[in-house]
Amino acid sequence: MIYKLLVEAVERYGRPVTTRELIDYVRERIPMCADHVPHHLPVLARYGLVEKRLDKERKAYVWSPRPPIRSEIELAHEYPELLLESMYYHAVSQELAGKPISLDIVIELLYVISGGREERVPVPFVREIFRKLKNHRPSLYKRLAEEVLTKERADAVDPELMEEVKQVLRELASPGG
Repeated sequence: MIYKLLVEAVERYGRPVTTRELIDYVRERIPMCADHVPHHLPVLARYGLVEKRLDKERKAYVWSPRPPIRSEIELAHEYPELLLESMYYHAVSQELAGKPISLDIVIELLYVISGGREERVPVPFVREIFRKLKNHRPSLYKRLAEEVLTKERADAVDPELMEEVKQVLRELASPGG
């Protein structure tokens, strides 16, 4: 997940980013994952997927993805151990589709489940929310699963479907849901 967010941050800034800039970017997209950044960047560097270099002008290390840039689905197939390292991405992908799906969709759904808070929700809780969705609203779950298998971005998913799913997820994730 952090790899994809690094790619997005570098695109936004138009240059390699510091660890702090990436943490701030991740906090905007999916707050509960911002504290994962310092742990995941060195792992990605060990796999040769990102580059770290000292920027003397900024007096900080900067990070950038190494070409070729891969999608999260390509990475999950090439480096299955990294998929497991990203437990939230893995949990949502497995619960909805049984295989890696678009990270944009995962982030959007996780944001709803977490309520946009920085505190991490437990991975088993995330899994349980999707199991409840499947059991309590099977047709909605099935429609979502079919959509995520064919779409590469969250904004490509039927907006009415996504809003209905988000509302149900909010209800299921709320205390007593």
